[in-house]
Amino acid sequence: MTKNVTSMAINGFLIAVGLLSSLFTSLVSAQEPLVQEQQYLAIFQSDSHAQQIQAIETLIISEPQDIAVYDAIEASLKQSLASATDKHAIDHSSWLAKGLGYSGNEKYRVTLTQIVEGEYHKKLRKYANEGISNISQYAIWNPILHAQTHADLSPRLNAYSNALASDDLILIRIAAKRVMYEREYNEVMLTLLSEQLTQPRLLDDSRLAIDTYAWLAKALASSGNDKFKPVIEDLAINAANKKLRRYAKKYLKTYF
Repeated sequence: MTKNVTSMAINGFLIAVGLLSSLFTSLVSAQEPLVQEQQYLAIFQSDSHAQQIQAIETLIISEPQDIAVYDAIEASLKQSLASATDKHAIDHSSWLAKGLGYSGNEKYRVTLTQIVEGEYHKKLRKYANEGISNISQYAIWNPILHAQTHADLSPRLNAYSNALASDDLILIRIAAKRVMYEREYNEVMLTLLSEQLTQPRLLDDSRLAIDTYAWLAKALASSGNDKFKPVIEDLAINAANKKLRRYAKKYLKTYF
């Protein structure tokens, strides 16, 4: 009996470790939202600050999350406040505060406002304020991100595709970065990147527009897909903006 109990305990421990250590493999690529939500819950209910910060990064554009996930983030944030006095602890709490805003849910504004108005480190108050701004921003973005546009894609990639096809430069830039960082180079993603570059309807001489289109070009070039190389070549020669042409030439030299 003791042997069986011990075996069960070990198995349970290994399952928990597996959930945490597979963040960027199984969590990011999971097809079933329920599985992903369970993994997020396991992370935000754990004591791993590094895992929680990495998980927050993946939530910047993600499929709709059960409210329980953001409740778990809020609970972790509240628990972290008492010890948010050294650099690493403050950084952890700041990430949680910022990420809570990705919910776009007004129910978390009270918690974040209490931090902004409380006697906490200025960095934590700064990111709590950013979290409040995120609530308002994601209330607008989430309906765009989660529209069921591509039924053949996972909810996460559907959100990326919606962002890339949107009229919001900041949202487009975020999606381009996520595609590159996660190396999501399927045909739909590359085609959307290509379309934005060949029909640069939002490009002007503003810093945001140039930076956004540079990230689109970098994401497309980083795929190493020769089919789309002519897009970068054309951008390097014919882009209306000189700085963008320079970026494109740089990416051609390191086409990978």
